[in-house]
Amino acid sequence: MKINFKFNKKILYFLIPLAAIILLLGGFGIYGYFTSKSFVPNIQALQEAGTKLSTAFQSQDLIAAKLQAENLSKLMGELDTKYQKVGWTSFIPFLGAYQKDGQHGINAGKYLIKSVETLIASVEPYADLLGFKTDIATPSGQPKAQSIEDRIVFMAQTLDKISPDLEKVEADMAAAQKELDQIDPARYPESISGKNIRSKIVEVKTTVAESSQLLSQAKPLIKLLPDLLGNPNSKTYMVLFQNDAELRPTGGFMTAYAFLRVTKGKIEPLSSFDIYDLDARFNKKVPAPEAVKKYLNETYLNLRNSNMSPDYKVSMDLFYKYYRDIPGFPKPDGIIAIDTRFPVEILKVIGPIGVGGWGNFSSENDPACDCPQVVYALEQIADRPVAGVRAGRKAVLGPLMHSMMANAIGSPKHTWPKMVNVVLDAIKQKHLLFYFMEDKTQKVAEDFNAAGRIRAYSYDYLHINDANFGGAKSDMYITREVEQEIEKSGDTVTKTVSINYNNPRKGSNCNLEAGQLCLNGVYRDYIRLLVPKGSKLLSVVGSEVKEQVSEDMDKTVFEAFFTMRPQSSSKIVFKYELPPLELSTYRMYIQKQPGTPSIRHTIVFNGSQIVVDVDQDKEVTLN
Repeated sequence: MKINFKFNKKILYFLIPLAAIILLLGGFGIYGYFTSKSFVPNIQALQEAGTKLSTAFQSQDLIAAKLQAENLSKLMGELDTKYQKVGWTSFIPFLGAYQKDGQHGINAGKYLIKSVETLIASVEPYADLLGFKTDIATPSGQPKAQSIEDRIVFMAQTLDKISPDLEKVEADMAAAQKELDQIDPARYPESISGKNIRSKIVEVKTTVAESSQLLSQAKPLIKLLPDLLGNPNSKTYMVLFQNDAELRPTGGFMTAYAFLRVTKGKIEPLSSFDIYDLDARFNKKVPAPEAVKKYLNETYLNLRNSNMSPDYKVSMDLFYKYYRDIPGFPKPDGIIAIDTRFPVEILKVIGPIGVGGWGNFSSENDPACDCPQVVYALEQIADRPVAGVRAGRKAVLGPLMHSMMANAIGSPKHTWPKMVNVVLDAIKQKHLLFYFMEDKTQKVAEDFNAAGRIRAYSYDYLHINDANFGGAKSDMYITREVEQEIEKSGDTVTKTVSINYNNPRKGSNCNLEAGQLCLNGVYRDYIRLLVPKGSKLLSVVGSEVKEQVSEDMDKTVFEAFFTMRPQSSSKIVFKYELPPLELSTYRMYIQKQPGTPSIRHTIVFNGSQIVVDVDQDKEVTLN
């Protein structure tokens, strides 16, 4: 008994303080439970206001968006005040970390709401061009906009004034990101009561970081837009038409070009020309690129074949180097490349148009080619064999652009935001590329991913580049699908990339004597894969020539060639080993070739499969 008594007495020495701690923690728990429960109405009100704000933006109602942003600011202030009552718990081990996370979240929310309010006030003068409903009065001294041209002129004259507001937005976004960076998602469970917790925290942090990056990229462009729109000094641009039906490395065969002048937002079309007219004046004997010599049997460079680099700037550096020495042509401030998909999308918005001397054009499907009528009409004008010589017949680009712009500028107000979206989508999907003579302007275009550059990347990388050499306009009908199988064994990564080509359409009569339009012929494809520098090629299946390995633009390049008849399919398979890369988290960047439609990539990584539709440059993370 004596021993037991001593033992129980020792237990008491521990139980008494332990009980006190339990009571204290229990008190904290009861206090925390009722205090946190009192936050629920505030959080629910914030969620409702946030949903309404999102709905207002989706319905393009700037009036409602302003009201909800003001309401959010008020509700967040009330929650912050109430949350201060549990501020003392920040000193308690374990509990304090969660209290601090809550405060960081509230602080981030306040900064984000402030940035939204500033952004709304900044874009309000341009709301109608972007398609937003607003109650703002017409600025003093500014005539009420009746056309899209009025709004572009207004933008050219006033857009530089919002730069200070964008600085404020960027600062608030950065402050919000700094607050969120102090929250560790690993501290939280994957889910509670079936609701995802950790992934939601990661999602919020990622969204804010991406939004901040997007603003950082867009800010220089917005500051530069007045200058690009010819304010205060006029700008002259060359518009280069790349026919994506005959795919080439930067988007298509360079068929024609035109010039336009922009003066304080007013666009004035100038002259247009056939690319062959330019080559007729190019009298230098410059050796052709090796692939052109080999597959087109041309000894000397023609400017129409100068876009052999997959990097648009590198190709235009070469093109402009020789163009500028040809007398009698304007010296442009930039070269803007478009392909057939750009006019098709514009015509979907503005409807059919007529072009004097050339006929009518629309985006409707033409059964003769199973393609948009405007594409078929352009091919008829440019490529159907005709008796004799019709000078400058590919110079339709200028008149077509002129008519499209005239119709777009005079289009109803409700179409303006659609046209803005067409331009933005064309940039993202690389149907619209920019090259500028001024380094400052060029850098902005590159930062906005609008310059067709091959990007530096530290992890896995893939760019597939096709060049149609003498295969008619077969790219109108060819579809592509890509399979990537990735095997990771320790530090060794082996990849098998298979590209499947399919041309289901019957071939055209390409006999010149028949005088018919040759659209679908035998496809002759010079294909290159750009992969991480130092990759080791193991095998190529499907190439009709000996594969080549080289280095360019800080990438390793695999080259091959194959032909494919109409109503058939082909497959070419590259197997290679990646160089040593930090791939504990497997990250890959897939760069889309300009001029191509969306291409489906099926990626198999360690037995797991994902499908990615590549309609623009995409970064993929694999688990």
